Amino acid sequence: MALWLYLHFPQLQLDNLYHHEAQRQPTIIVAGRGHSVVQLNSVAYDAGIRQGMGLGAAAATCSSLCVHEYDEIQTKQRLAELAQWLYLNTAEIHLSGTTGLLLKVSGMLTMYRDITEYWHTLRARLHAQNVCYHFSLGYSPLAAQLLAEAKFDALCEDSKQLEHRLGRLPVSVLGLPDKQRQSLKRVGIQSVHALFDIPMLELGKRFNTELVHYVGRLRGKLHHPVTFYQPPELFERQLTLLYELENLDWLAKPLCKLLIQLEQFLKLRNKLTKSIQITLLQRDSDPLMLEVGSAEGEYRADKWQGLCQLVLERTQLVAPLQGVSLAVTSFCEPDELSTDLFSERCGTMTAAGLLAVLQAKLGESAVQGIKPSADARPELATTHCAPLTSKTQTHSKAELEPMLRPNLLLPQILPLQQSVTLVQGPERICTGWWDGHEVERDYFIAQDESKRWLWVFRDRQQRWYLHGVFS
Repeated sequence: MALWLYLHFPQLQLDNLYHHEAQRQPTIIVAGRGHSVVQLNSVAYDAGIRQGMGLGAAAATCSSLCVHEYDEIQTKQRLAELAQWLYLNTAEIHLSGTTGLLLKVSGMLTMYRDITEYWHTLRARLHAQNVCYHFSLGYSPLAAQLLAEAKFDALCEDSKQLEHRLGRLPVSVLGLPDKQRQSLKRVGIQSVHALFDIPMLELGKRFNTELVHYVGRLRGKLHHPVTFYQPPELFERQLTLLYELENLDWLAKPLCKLLIQLEQFLKLRNKLTKSIQITLLQRDSDPLMLEVGSAEGEYRADKWQGLCQLVLERTQLVAPLQGVSLAVTSFCEPDELSTDLFSERCGTMTAAGLLAVLQAKLGESAVQGIKPSADARPELATTHCAPLTSKTQTHSKAELEPMLRPNLLLPQILPLQQSVTLVQGPERICTGWWDGHEVERDYFIAQDESKRWLWVFRDRQQRWYLHGVFS
């Protein structure tokens, strides 16, 4: 028989809330028409609040209560995130409702010394996610689920002990219709053990085939169909804030939590990314989408934190912030970004790293590269291009032996109004006749009285102009 492990997460939404005061603030999750308490933290429990209590009674019990409405979509999303996280160690995972993960472990034990070593690996992954959970093994999916939901929390492989523990459960915990459970109680069947004592044939005669099939699946005698999880090729996480924020400076810690999850995700897959998407969820307003890029692939949380901070500094909220999400849809391999071992490096920041900082601070459109253009006129000799355009290009002989040019061209050509000493020249530039902007100039390198090196020229009317400065 196959061995299964069930993980029950009773308070996923509560675990997903974030605030530095969250552990000290009594917090509850309510659901249903009566707004009954379905999740609560230990502080709320110590204050006298219990599961199933109405919102009015809970508020009367504790005046400083923080209340959130149950969000099924968010809970399912968080459960899928946990499945994606555990998929690194278990290939066959089934998402059970909104609170459970069913893992088929019998096929995975060939990769580990025993079930204990396998469980230690899973437990370390769960610990990194900061979630509350209960667990149990079982030789059927239903048996493992019922024991985990009953907080069995034992790594027991013995089939007799598991069935004995299962038999002690009341029939009220079985996933049967209320009418069916009442029928069992009316004939004196109060526990699962009493239900197991009835032969399957007699059970079918006294009740119905639905109960027979359920008991057969529970004892592992009938096949229990499950659909195994297939992880998406993307990273997406969302965090609900315990308190609304009006200042983005306070978003640093919640965002760091998401970036650490991203770092773990990328490291385990040996991947990098060049772009992340941050979505700011504002109250009664459209989400604010932010794109944070890096010219070179990156996985480290601290590097992304710095880039995100620069983007957030020039971002304005239109409404209080209630949550934040982080998504990555494209990845790259580390080998794609390897650099030459013998390339010259100055300082500790690469050119791509500097570009990422500038783009995050100023915006992508504000940072451009410069490349030569096929025009001899100095003011048209360069054009804008994408930053860090590859240098591996075919160069003509003229490009390999460039003429001496100043570091700085003036935005506007100015008449030369001081005495200079001509040092080198002339260099004649006569071009542009085809586009109506013909120039005919004789350029010289000159030095003025303050020892500045200048680039000057004389036009065909023998007028002198200053075009650039060497130093």
